[in-house]
Amino acid sequence: MFKVSLQELEEKAYRIRRNLIDLMYQSGSGHLDTSLSLVEIWLALVYSEFFRLNPQNGAWDGRDRVFLSEGHACPVQYMVNADLGYCTVEDVFAGFRKPNTPYQGHTKRDLKYGLENSNGSLGIGLWQAYGQALVIDRFVFCIAGDGEFQEPSSQSLLSVTHNLKPAPNYILILNDNKLAQDSQVDIGPIGEVAGLYGWQVIRVDGHDFHGLGEAYIQAVNEKRKPSLLICDTIKGKGGDPQNEAQLGFHGRPPKDEAEYRAYIDGLEAAREA
Repeated sequence: MFKVSLQELEEKAYRIRRNLIDLMYQSGSGHLDTSLSLVEIWLALVYSEFFRLNPQNGAWDGRDRVFLSEGHACPVQYMVNADLGYCTVEDVFAGFRKPNTPYQGHTKRDLKYGLENSNGSLGIGLWQAYGQALVIDRFVFCIAGDGEFQEPSSQSLLSVTHNLKPAPNYILILNDNKLAQDSQVDIGPIGEVAGLYGWQVIRVDGHDFHGLGEAYIQAVNEKRKPSLLICDTIKGKGGDPQNEAQLGFHGRPPKDEAEYRAYIDGLEAAREA
């Protein structure tokens, strides 16, 4: 199922979460809680046996694509790409949100660093990825946030695959952590609507490597229709347990040493559990 063992994936998840906490505490900025909610989703994807990539040549035509639509979650993409060898962790720390670096507050397309798309406004990545899926024969994955589907422009994507072209190589991953910047989010019957428009719909625990691995295999084995993976996640997962699934921490990293230590203590406690 994976190119590495589950134990190695768990270790990678721990290390990436530690790096994310350190990165955003040191920089004093960044969307930590959203990034923490995506760690397993991202690692399970890029370390799946079927997934093709080449960190030595990010523009390799044979690669599978990962588009990030939930653009403010880019720190997790930077750290996963560093783990894969597109860059180093030290480069990410040195360049995060600094001028003239690849590591901005939202991704800027740069294939050398494994960044497929530029993003900013929510919902853009959904359409960028779908357009790409129409013209290549590799898998195109798009990671989106539940908050994006409050916008009609995002919801309409579900019908376009029926009215224009199904694009069975298109796999949309919905990070359903149920919190937006300042309110709770209920995606409603999106799964049922997608099913009516011909999507394969899979619901999975977004923090369970085994379940994610099986869901990805099911998605790439579907040859007739696109797939929607609705991933149930916890915003802030693996940090300060007092802040998990809570409003008020969107774009707010630890502001002082006490808050930073609470995140690290929570991470270590989760590792030992």
